[in-house]
Amino acid sequence: MPTNKPANPKIAGSQPYTGNSDPATAPRAGTDEFIRQVVGQCPALWNNGSYGQRNMRSDPRTLSVHACGRAIDFSYRLMPDKGIKNGRTVAMPFVNLMLTNANVLGIEMTIDYFPQPFGRAWRCDRQAWKKYMDSTVHGAPRGDWFHIEINPAMADSPAAVRAAWVKVFGEIHN
Repeated sequence: MPTNKPANPKIAGSQPYTGNSDPATAPRAGTDEFIRQVVGQCPALWNNGSYGQRNMRSDPRTLSVHACGRAIDFSYRLMPDKGIKNGRTVAMPFVNLMLTNANVLGIEMTIDYFPQPFGRAWRCDRQAWKKYMDSTVHGAPRGDWFHIEINPAMADSPAAVRAAWVKVFGEIHN
């Protein structure tokens, strides 16, 4: 069953949450552009996984937004060939800036797997973080990545991603 939710008129800036209502058969060009911009802007983050036909790891009965081609896992783990020391510390202000501009950037959801007791998630229909008090997302706590979902319009338009990136960050990365 799709997990979409309408905007909440009681919350300023609230946007509808698409969830898994738009399965894709291949990666989406705007999502690939979004990955390029994030990795180019924040040296602490690298693409740890995007498009893939699969169900959610926390609920094997439910389609993952990765299967919709709009979800990306950005890791801050230091690896021999990617990432930087203190990656989470460097990445957090950047993620917060993206969420401050989430409506411009088309961000619908961000999951932070690190915090105790069971991670937290920011969503466009509430414009706020929600701390999980029970096991809700696979990999929390102490997961070393952010799961970011973008809206369908951004996922389908590299030009829209670049325009939004220039508006927020003043530059684009090739």
